[in-house]
Amino acid sequence: MGRGPDFFHSDIIKMSKKKRHHYLARFYLNGFIDPINKPYIWIYEKGNPEIRKASSKDIAVKKYYYSFIRPDESKDVETLENAFAQFEDIIAPVIKKITSEVTLNEDDKRIFSLFLAYSIVKVPNFRESIEETNSKFMKHILQLTASHNGGLESIIQNYEKETGKKIGISPEELRKWILDDKKYEIKTRPEFSLAMLPIATELAPVFYNMKWCFVGATDEYKFPTCDNPFFFCDPTHDHRSFYGVGLLAKNTEISFPISRNWLLSGTWEGREGQINGTNALVKEFTRRTVCSAQRYVFASEKSESLNRMVQKYVRSAPRIQIGGL
Repeated sequence: MGRGPDFFHSDIIKMSKKKRHHYLARFYLNGFIDPINKPYIWIYEKGNPEIRKASSKDIAVKKYYYSFIRPDESKDVETLENAFAQFEDIIAPVIKKITSEVTLNEDDKRIFSLFLAYSIVKVPNFRESIEETNSKFMKHILQLTASHNGGLESIIQNYEKETGKKIGISPEELRKWILDDKKYEIKTRPEFSLAMLPIATELAPVFYNMKWCFVGATDEYKFPTCDNPFFFCDPTHDHRSFYGVGLLAKNTEISFPISRNWLLSGTWEGREGQINGTNALVKEFTRRTVCSAQRYVFASEKSESLNRMVQKYVRSAPRIQIGGL
């Protein structure tokens, strides 16, 4: 996928030490507050039937989530957190327009497209999936090297020559250890998944070019959100197929809860504008949000029926996979 227009590489995101980093913005989560129990949001956890409540301050937050090691080996805990905080100041008025039923202009749509893209790459489901996939890939490459005649010996020779150190184990012993899957794991440093954040600028133009429809909730059913709120699917896709679903496929649909009362539905060939959702439509979008959730669903109401749905889809979050690994 080619790089998007320059406005998706905006200098509006610029560079107080902050230890608690939100992967979902607090202003966004505030759109799902229970109006009867302010300032609380109800938390549903997959695999745990207990329904809890908390304020947005304590939801979707991880300690040092955006921290990384600088070239000088110092730890940077501020730059990315502050940059996203500045972007939130820009996207918040756009979301207010949507929830106030004000028509978006082109700049608004560009900003919101970037917000959607960051909502994919910032969350734990994406980052952990990227790190796990890289770890599996590196382990696979290491084992292929160990299996190849002379491959491991060459690596050992280069290492000993460059460092002046002996590894203290014979190539055969090392080979046997490497090929035993159960003896070790390869861990990918968090900086690897943070380096994927610029992918958002590649994804944003895709969403910008889709047809957007804002769906309103009903009096009876409201939209929840989750720790992985962006969802996409192709309802016509054959689940038995070897091939997955791509964002550019003509039947692909995306959804993103904006608040308890509004949700974005994006398609390539569907309708645009605003519609009043039906109970059935809101429940279907709720199911998609629950399926997308890695662990937590956040809602403005305490609901046993929603909890049953959450517990039904315990391991449904989409994961990146490499065939054969």
